[in-house]
Amino acid sequence: METDKDPTSDNMEYNELENLLGYTFSGKNLLRMALSHSTYAYEHKQLNVQDNERLEFLGDGILDFVIADALYQRKKSRDEGYLSKTRALIVCETTLSAIAANIGLGDNLLLGKGEEFTGGRQKPSNLANALEAVFAAVYLDGGFEQSKRVILHTMSESINAALSGDLVFDYKSRMLELAQIKGIGHTIRFEILDESGPVHDMSFTCAVFLDEEIIGQGIGHSKKLAEQEAAKAAYKEWMNRFS
Repeated sequence: METDKDPTSDNMEYNELENLLGYTFSGKNLLRMALSHSTYAYEHKQLNVQDNERLEFLGDGILDFVIADALYQRKKSRDEGYLSKTRALIVCETTLSAIAANIGLGDNLLLGKGEEFTGGRQKPSNLANALEAVFAAVYLDGGFEQSKRVILHTMSESINAALSGDLVFDYKSRMLELAQIKGIGHTIRFEILDESGPVHDMSFTCAVFLDEEIIGQGIGHSKKLAEQEAAKAAYKEWMNRFS
């Protein structure tokens, strides 16, 4: 979505996003606010555009409660430590940003020109914050039950993955652990294959080697992120081979 559209217009369409959320807003102002980054609001301050930071704060609280309630109801025999750890996995930036990217939230963000230029549509923090803001916008537009329904609908796969033990985020450490657990003489190593792009927007390509075979590759805006993306791909390949 272009950042130079009139932020006061009611003609901006979000049909596809609303379909993916499973919710249609009675008015688009709240949704538009949820998608408005602080840099966009600053560049349009003469029009009194509000950013999504207050909505993000509200959405964070609603999300924490909805997920806590879902886990409490589904895992009646598990203790507080398990429930807290599992909720943390589900509501962390990594999970939220992946869900936001999957429903195309990045394409709908309203960004300032500088934020747009530096890849703001792909930044995990922007995506995660906007998703929380959207949850709050649903709450303000349609009430708590609608917000709860949208959260559970949007995050169902991540909730199920967390409960089954398949939601893993430190994939690099997990891959190194798996190589040791198997005890069959395999070695895992990570190697940066390529670095490209301007200094302000570097892109790194990493490969994971199982002995001398590449079993996963990933790209990220830092070496650490590239390693995690490569490890994630390698983890899936490892599970296919050895599980």
